[in-house]
Amino acid sequence: METFSYHSEQIHSLFQSGKGHTQRNLVTIQNGKGTKAVETYSADGKQLNRAEKELTAKELECIKKAEFIPGLFKDCIQPLKPKQLRKKGKTRRARNK
Repeated sequence: METFSYHSEQIHSLFQSGKGHTQRNLVTIQNGKGTKAVETYSADGKQLNRAEKELTAKELECIKKAEFIPGLFKDCIQPLKPKQLRKKGKTRRARNK
């Protein structure tokens, strides 16, 4: 009986003027079971969040056949919290006369 093991890692960086985040997509298959994970890191390298799910039987078969799976990480990607998207800046206040 042959065993199939697989590991894939993709890193995507989105930065503009020194601000942004890095996204790391992972797929690991060992002993007939597999997981997919999405990790998000800030500009200074701190991990913001991680979402991990098991691969379905259909996804496992497609990966073994080296087929492209559109939207594989779609259910793992979480939108960033509003606090992380908010622009930092001074607020303008009205002057009292």
